[in-house]
Amino acid sequence: MRIYLSLGANLGNRGETLREALRRLGALPRTRLLRHAPFYETAPWGKLDQPAFINTAAAVETSLLPLDFLHRAQQIEFDLGRVRHEHWGARTIDIDLLWAEGFTSAEEELRLPHPYLTERAFVLTPLNDIAPDLVVQGRRVADWCQDEAIAGQEIFPAAEVSEPYPLSLIACVDEKLGIGKQGNLLLHHAEDMAHFRQETLGQVVIMGRKTLESLPGGRPLADRVNIVLSRTLQRDDVLLCRSLTELWCVLGKICRDYPHKRFIGIGGGEVYSLLLPYARELLLTEVAGDWAADTFFPQFDGFSESARESRQGLSFVRYVRAEADEVR
Repeated sequence: MRIYLSLGANLGNRGETLREALRRLGALPRTRLLRHAPFYETAPWGKLDQPAFINTAAAVETSLLPLDFLHRAQQIEFDLGRVRHEHWGARTIDIDLLWAEGFTSAEEELRLPHPYLTERAFVLTPLNDIAPDLVVQGRRVADWCQDEAIAGQEIFPAAEVSEPYPLSLIACVDEKLGIGKQGNLLLHHAEDMAHFRQETLGQVVIMGRKTLESLPGGRPLADRVNIVLSRTLQRDDVLLCRSLTELWCVLGKICRDYPHKRFIGIGGGEVYSLLLPYARELLLTEVAGDWAADTFFPQFDGFSESARESRQGLSFVRYVRAEADEVR
């Protein structure tokens, strides 16, 4: 059964909460997260004296019954800090079922289709991004969006990246996932360097301060957008992000200006650990042996090998996150 959902948040780190909710929905039993819409910034509805929302829509495929799915979605809300104490009030996360394939319900606990689905731009606009031809109350979602009442409601693209898994990570590792020793790479291999250049040239690379300082001359990588995650660094030849929230905002702007660029984390160890929960794929150069590293790539459960190209003494391996393959 396909189910369409509306998600919104207006307390705390709104975008991060939505990303985590999407990840958890995709991890429910017998459920696949098929698609999700971009994030939108919207004014509050019903109760106006509260912060603005970020909203999105998602489609899942599930063999759970709709009421069972609702209960599991409500558990996700609870786990992410949702407290139900005020109708239409501020909330950490809100997950509403909008429509379920071949299913209707007029019960108090679950009404499907959602009774307000066709009245709210913050529901219809993101839903139109993923299901414009979905028919609700005899009309396509795309047609509902053309109504004057809907078109007059203010809704704007949110100023941050909307993907739950927007990143690739690239590294050269030994058999124990070692990546460095005493602030330097474990090894300098011509084929690995050529592979790194091929994967990152023209793209956006994300690194920590120590990785930047370890580059030749401490200079940014040429012909790439260099982003450095650091709370203390002061430089004007790279883009600086002091937090993940700043990073998502910077990447969101790049997405809009250059929609085909990839976002690639290149180190070091702390940055890999910080970014791994947001990685869609890992591009690892695996070298034989234990090189006595003191810095390591994090363990990456939940990824599976999708491609391997073996060379003398090393292999180029691509790992992909299983859930990420279901997010479009």
